[in-house]
Amino acid sequence: MGIEINLKGRRIVVVGASSGVGRSTALAVAARGGEIAVVGRRAQQLEEVVAAAGGGVAIPADLRDEDACARVVTAATDALGSVDAVLFPVGISPLQMMTRLTAATWSTAFATNVTGPALVTAAAIRARREPGLFLYVSSANVAQPAHGMGAYGASKAALDHSLRTWRLEHPEHRFLRLTIGATMPTEIANDFDHTVLGEVLPKWASNGLVTAEYMHVDDVGVAIAETVAFAFAHPAIAVDDVTLNPASAPVDATTLATMGELATAGDYDDHIDPVTGNFKL
Repeated sequence: MGIEINLKGRRIVVVGASSGVGRSTALAVAARGGEIAVVGRRAQQLEEVVAAAGGGVAIPADLRDEDACARVVTAATDALGSVDAVLFPVGISPLQMMTRLTAATWSTAFATNVTGPALVTAAAIRARREPGLFLYVSSANVAQPAHGMGAYGASKAALDHSLRTWRLEHPEHRFLRLTIGATMPTEIANDFDHTVLGEVLPKWASNGLVTAEYMHVDDVGVAIAETVAFAFAHPAIAVDDVTLNPASAPVDATTLATMGELATAGDYDDHIDPVTGNFKL
């Protein structure tokens, strides 16, 4: 179920499109007429997205590399003729308590979540004469810190600050901040240490951060495409901040305790529904 949207003729770059929300966003944009350039580190997955979308261009790139950031915009512009919007449904989320975070983890989080998007944005602004649209995925952790998510939340806070500065320095463009709540299935938790997960789950619940159900990644992709279409349809309106959260109550205490025990034992993944991503006993 969704609103009727039309992105025909819009040339849109989706960064982080090889999986998760980025992939679903790229497919939703293409299904509604958008011409897509998909960016990510995994070339084969990008080609699969292009094939599933029925067209587009795959641009393999690691945005932790400065030269790659400029190359992304050049390749997308050459392939599409121009770029109307750049979407950044991308990010890495290391799970670790603050005293155990390494310099490498901090560096990777900021390079992926802040520096890469900033460099791509700069290249796109230099390459485009007409007003453009830029969409960045932020996090609720910016306003509400969570145990084990310090590096992620700090990097997203830096992303938010850079976004506000983009708005100040380039008011001719529009910069949209999108906060996305718990979404499944994605790969964001693939590298979580289950021992740490078992440690933080009860702490997350005390702040109401664990919901009984998650948003489905395909629904989120469609919602992002709809948001982009709305922004294009209303060029005189600055769509500054949008938040998507699960329409679900927090998980109950008993289930939460079980989740923590299973995570600590390494059995958590066995209770995740592969279709919805929801936890099932």
